[in-house]
Amino acid sequence: MKFIISFSLVVMSMVAELWTGCFRKKTDFYDRYATTRTKVGYVFFLISALSAVTLITFWITTQIEK
Repeated sequence: MKFIISFSLVVMSMVAELWTGCFRKKTDFYDRYATTRTKVGYVFFLISALSAVTLITFWITTQIEK
């Protein structure tokens, strides 16, 4: 039950951030900070994002099977 409550709080927080986030940041905020400076950095980001998604998916499937 604690897991479900925590998960729902995280989801509600993310939804609220999507709705209210546009009022707190200027439009160029993400353009300045989301740029890739090198190809190595871009590849590292893609590999780390893919590994995180894979690990989280694997963890969730092992939790469901228990």
